[in-house]
Amino acid sequence: MGLKIKLGLAAGLILPLLALFLLAHGCSPKRAAVQVVNASAAVFTGFPVLEYHMIGRPEGRWQRTPEKFRSDLEWLYANNYYPLNLRDLLNGFGAVPAGKTPVVLTFDDSTIGQFNYLAGGKLDPDCAAGILKRFHDQHPGWPLKATFFVLIETNAPSHNLFGQPEYAARKLRQIEEWGMEIGAHTYSHDRLDQVSSAAARRSLERETAFLSRFISAEIVSLALPEGKYPPDLSVLSKFKLVAEVAGGLNPVKFDPLHIKRVQTIGPEWRKFFGRRD
Repeated sequence: MGLKIKLGLAAGLILPLLALFLLAHGCSPKRAAVQVVNASAAVFTGFPVLEYHMIGRPEGRWQRTPEKFRSDLEWLYANNYYPLNLRDLLNGFGAVPAGKTPVVLTFDDSTIGQFNYLAGGKLDPDCAAGILKRFHDQHPGWPLKATFFVLIETNAPSHNLFGQPEYAARKLRQIEEWGMEIGAHTYSHDRLDQVSSAAARRSLERETAFLSRFISAEIVSLALPEGKYPPDLSVLSKFKLVAEVAGGLNPVKFDPLHIKRVQTIGPEWRKFFGRRD
């Protein structure tokens, strides 16, 4: 009992002194509370950025089946992961609840299996967007977050803005309205190490100018085609986050211009998560 009284008296003296100290050093108690939350949330030592390409059948090196993708989400949910958009990393990890580990779901190449409308404009329940939306609706504590790195014009029509030209604008706007992110992947999947600096800049500027016609958010994230950096890194100066194609988990103090990713295939799940796919 005596110990409790002494601790209570000490707290009564310490807390006011702490508040005065914070005010004297330009910190409000509210700001200090936010800092404590940020610190408590960042108990993890690393976090994954997952890399998907096609969603469809059969399962393959660059294709994840709808069933496997659903099982990925269930596994992440059961193991206390918490989704963010890639752009959210710029704000730190304060939004991640204590006890959770952030995860970023990324989709390269804007293939039709990532976002597909059926006849009559109904969302395909087996496309990535449909699976993400339904999972979020069934698990309200799982934010509807993901980053789609899109292509505008290639020689593969199913890769150009999700493969349905008549719905391209609608899909881009819908992704943003749902709270997910559109990122750049160059205009035509251009290898930035194989073109001139001028051509690389033109490809990226052309893509971001096109996308800005349909979405309001600034394009801050870029996935490098085949993970290749341009010799002239100033080409990337307008992007705040640059994703590679491999590398594993990212440390809490990550390099925003060298975001590592984990490809969502069996060997990678086993290597980095110990999960039997």
